Amino acid sequence: MDIKTDDRVHFLDSLRGFTLVHMVLFHLCYDLAFFVGLDMPWFKQWPGDVWGGCIRWSFILISGIVFSMGKHPFKRGAVLMGWGCVLTLVTWIAVPDALIRFGVLSFLGAASIIGAAAYPYLKRIPAFYGILCSLILLEVTWQLPDGWLRLASQLRCGLPEALYGTKWLYWLGFPDAGFYSTDYFPIFPWIFLFIIGIYMGELFRNNGIFCWMSRWDPGALAFLGRHSLCIYLIHQPALYGLCLFWENLNIVW
Repeated sequence: MDIKTDDRVHFLDSLRGFTLVHMVLFHLCYDLAFFVGLDMPWFKQWPGDVWGGCIRWSFILISGIVFSMGKHPFKRGAVLMGWGCVLTLVTWIAVPDALIRFGVLSFLGAASIIGAAAYPYLKRIPAFYGILCSLILLEVTWQLPDGWLRLASQLRCGLPEALYGTKWLYWLGFPDAGFYSTDYFPIFPWIFLFIIGIYMGELFRNNGIFCWMSRWDPGALAFLGRHSLCIYLIHQPALYGLCLFWENLNIVW
């Protein structure tokens, strides 16, 4: 299945570029706080959690929104998952303390493949109801990696421990007791946020909002958004090198 468009939506490129800048700054703060040991109490408390959460949700939603405008979603998904495997291998060898297992690239790759397979069926559901059902499923599965389904605010249903007893189902959202990853986006619950983005894209398309967005002036942020994969791949090694330089500079002084 090919899903394509003739026009780039520059507003979404700019929004993704804006989110990308925040992601780089967030990771810089993370490296300074946890690797360099810089005293940043605000980052380790709720302001840092809110900042990181906004970045994560924005990236996945934007990826879902632009999904129906991309070309060759199966191929793109395979490429993203491949780079996700590369990041896992590199961090496992070079920085095991910062190991990445099924991080955001792996998730977005898997979501693209799942979305491409499910897209003909998703389109049969009106966007409003699709968003509503996805929100409910996101709420229900939000604590799935912790062993629970959340049926209501005060009602939870425990899942069989056997699901969390294997080392090979973490990518679905069933991590074992010893699982560790500095960047973890399992299929459940995050796939439902991605699907919400797909339905938002359908609403934008049906109401002509994409036409307005495409007329947005493509500036520097849009350029960053168009090259988000390359920037994502190089920013952490660059930041880690900067932190090592910072540490060595402090030692010299």
